[in-house]
Amino acid sequence: MTDEPDELAALREEIDRLDERIADLVAERVDAAEAVADVKSRAGRDLVDEDREAVVEDHHASLFEERGLDPADGRELAEFLIDVALEEEREVAGRS
Repeated sequence: MTDEPDELAALREEIDRLDERIADLVAERVDAAEAVADVKSRAGRDLVDEDREAVVEDHHASLFEERGLDPADGRELAEFLIDVALEEEREVAGRS
């Protein structure tokens, strides 16, 4: 009998811990996006900033490429994070 099941369980636990950290980071990012929305709202600026979105997408693509990952996946992640942030920004702007 091998230790494969124990090894597999340990690896899965590590993935679970990483997923928790990712969720925490996304929550922190959403908090920052809410602060951005508040500033934009007070300044009378539009929530959507396509130039900034392009910068964020390019940045994520570069980060992924630097780590040997597919840059397209980095762009896809950026798009998801932007969508989540905009959803929260709209809620904040609606409360202002």
